[in-house]
Amino acid sequence: MNLTSTCGRRRMLSAAIALTLASLPLAATAGTLTGPGSTHTVNPGDARELWTVEDGAELTIAPGGATGGIQVDNASVIGTGVDMTGLFGIRVANSGTATLSGGQMTFTSTTSDAGSVSAGASMRIDAMTVSSAGRGFAATGAGSELVLGNTTLTTGGEALQVSDGARLVLDTVTASSNGSAGGALGYALDMDGGSAEIRNSTLSGTTAGIRMDDGSLLMTGSDVSSIRTGLVLSATPNGSPSAPVADVRDSRILAANGASVGRNATLTATGTRIRGDASLGGGTASGIGVALSDGSFTALQGSSIEGSTSAISLTGSAAGSNTVGISASNVLSDTGPAISMQLGGNANITVRDGARVQGGNGVALDVGALATANLEVAGSQIIGDIVGRTQGTNNRATVNVSLTDGATLQGAIVNGTDVQLDGAGWLLTGDSSMQQLSVGGGAVIEFGDGSAFHTLQVTGDYTGAGGTLVFNTVLAGDDAASDKLVIGGDSSGQTNVRVNNVGGVGALTSQGIELIDIAGASNGTFDLSGRAVGGIYEYFLFKDAGNGNWYLRSALEQVPSLPDQCVIDPQLPQCVDPPTPEPEPEPVPVLRPEPGAYLANLQAAEGMFRLGYHEREAGQNGGRAWARVDGSRNSFDADSRQLDVHGSSQVLSVGTSLLRTPQGSGVGVMLSSGNASSTSTSELTGYSARGKVRGTALGVYGTWRGGGNGDPYGGFYLDGSLQHARFSNRVEGTALATERYDSRAWQGALEVGHAFRIGRSGSASMLFVEPQLQVGYTRWNDVQHTEQNGTVMTNDDANGVFGRVGVRVSGVTRWEGSAATVQPYIAAHWLRTGADARVLMDDERVDARIPRDRAEVSAGASITFAGGLGAWAGLALQQGNGYHQRTAQLGMSYKW
Repeated sequence: MNLTSTCGRRRMLSAAIALTLASLPLAATAGTLTGPGSTHTVNPGDARELWTVEDGAELTIAPGGATGGIQVDNASVIGTGVDMTGLFGIRVANSGTATLSGGQMTFTSTTSDAGSVSAGASMRIDAMTVSSAGRGFAATGAGSELVLGNTTLTTGGEALQVSDGARLVLDTVTASSNGSAGGALGYALDMDGGSAEIRNSTLSGTTAGIRMDDGSLLMTGSDVSSIRTGLVLSATPNGSPSAPVADVRDSRILAANGASVGRNATLTATGTRIRGDASLGGGTASGIGVALSDGSFTALQGSSIEGSTSAISLTGSAAGSNTVGISASNVLSDTGPAISMQLGGNANITVRDGARVQGGNGVALDVGALATANLEVAGSQIIGDIVGRTQGTNNRATVNVSLTDGATLQGAIVNGTDVQLDGAGWLLTGDSSMQQLSVGGGAVIEFGDGSAFHTLQVTGDYTGAGGTLVFNTVLAGDDAASDKLVIGGDSSGQTNVRVNNVGGVGALTSQGIELIDIAGASNGTFDLSGRAVGGIYEYFLFKDAGNGNWYLRSALEQVPSLPDQCVIDPQLPQCVDPPTPEPEPEPVPVLRPEPGAYLANLQAAEGMFRLGYHEREAGQNGGRAWARVDGSRNSFDADSRQLDVHGSSQVLSVGTSLLRTPQGSGVGVMLSSGNASSTSTSELTGYSARGKVRGTALGVYGTWRGGGNGDPYGGFYLDGSLQHARFSNRVEGTALATERYDSRAWQGALEVGHAFRIGRSGSASMLFVEPQLQVGYTRWNDVQHTEQNGTVMTNDDANGVFGRVGVRVSGVTRWEGSAATVQPYIAAHWLRTGADARVLMDDERVDARIPRDRAEVSAGASITFAGGLGAWAGLALQQGNGYHQRTAQLGMSYKW
């Protein structure tokens, strides 16, 4: 930034003052007021004069009074509604005072000035309009004070100047400099020492809104703008006892470059927006929010630091250092890095308390090859890469990064030096590299979102202290794609590992999928947190005994690879005539329990609403309306007996015959509701999964009876039913997300039987033998569910025929002296299922060990009362090769 030096600016100011004094009017057009007690009032209509007021005199300007310039020396001036014009305005020196309120001051010469205070003088200007083709007001010297309020100041030179211990106060002031005066620098405020308090004001300058070589600034609720730099805090020599300090609160700075902070200078922004916008001007080196060169900058309490090119730019000497503190504020760039160190120097950058740093080009921090940056982030968000540049073979940036207390980084770290995470999160968006990495407790490093695979390269040592690494992996065979951690040095400590399956359908591994490659001593421990599942396979994390690397394996055991002794020594006896080697045992796959839960859901839903004739009737002479409750428990094996499945179900069914003949023929409707739950447990891993089904069914049935010769318990029957069922299914795997899916089915059945009376014991007891045959068919909708880990589950040809054939033996007894009839029974059946009990997981078949053929025995009794009310109960047991089911039933009916 081409800003004039302090000495040059002072010489220019002295020359301008001398020129103004040399051009004063002749004494005849001037008024002098001197001596204690001397007073004079300038009234409207009086001739416009230059005034000199000194030695305790007092000049009063009445409303409408017109004057030329006023020189005040140890005297006072009071004016209201002033009209002042000339080569200069009002200059107050040597403890003099001036108070002007209302009116205007106009100066057309580019060598003029609006006024000044010096040597302990004070001047207060309120509600005035001041226009000067030259400079505005200046305050210099300890004890001098310049106060402006509710005033507009427009100048061609510097609008306001403060130096050497003077004090400036602005309240609701608009001050601007267009830089048109000869030798002007175009500053709205130029400070070389002293102090300034600015409130609710607007300052604009062509070269800078505010320029500070020294002194202190407190600005609140104000706006600063420039076509070059809004706020300039110039560099001071090393070891200088003073340096500019600016405290900006609840304000806005908008310029081609927002702010520049030089050596030893300090800028603090609180609740303030600072923006550098290259479109406003400023040449090629513009668009920077805050530029520091061995300076200090702090953003607090909702500040926003923005740059169209870069939000913060850092340069400096090898011996110096920049200090940047961002607290509860935003650092944002439009097109470049948020924080840039393209040259050399050192920087300590602290980001905390919910701050956000985001680069417009995807880079949050860009560190030059000759620079050193120490970045500490606590409880804040970094969006973009952290990049350390290199130059040749010897020059390499030093980039130390510390993320703590809930901090998050979304981006890559390229050529980092020492990176430490403790209670923080890092989401990689690209390959990353660093010399040292430490992952402390509560820290989580995610290798990406799974859309691409990334490598985290640690050229030196890696230390784990309870943190977590989250890998994205295609869970398949050994050559599956995966994120990787590559450690060039040693590993130590303990680290948790989580694995996200990215489209992997699972496979049986041999060596496994490599996640962690360690070149040095593999002393660290990496523990799988949660589960890694793909298709039907369960994966575990193993350390290879040979190379110390860590692999995901779906095999139960890994057969170690032994060195070939014949390669080492071909002369060994077994190598000269070696025996035929025995084949190595095949690794045993580790299968996950969730497929067993899917199978249990399918099995439970298929049999949940399967009702035959005797399931609806109390014997062979039931009521017109009925209700039935069933409860069952079953168990079976699945997946080559690795899974043990246990389940239970409950069903409530109600129905009524819409038409019914005295012989028991009729047509009716029925409604059923049921639920089932199951647990599938892996015998190898101990993991389990729960399956849950809720279903409802609506159906119709019809029965025709005949051939009983008037016997209500004997004769022939033909029964048919048709139902449509809907099911809501869930599978809850240990440490996995709950899976939900729906299914629907149609089920129809035909049943035929004939009850033969084979004996009578007295007039009240009879015995019947009833052969039975039932044939049905179940048709499922196409069930396809994609798990959250990507595994696709489908029903594999679940449609099929089912059947039952057997015999039922029952007796009918009417208790003596009672109208109640009791019918106990016992039955034996052979059950046949045509459909396979299996599902597909990513096209791999999972079979339940449910035999197609099973035996069933059942027993129970029904009782019918004279009033038409009936009740029944029964028990049934099914058993096959590895399958067991026990069922209990209770029912009631009513006949009218």
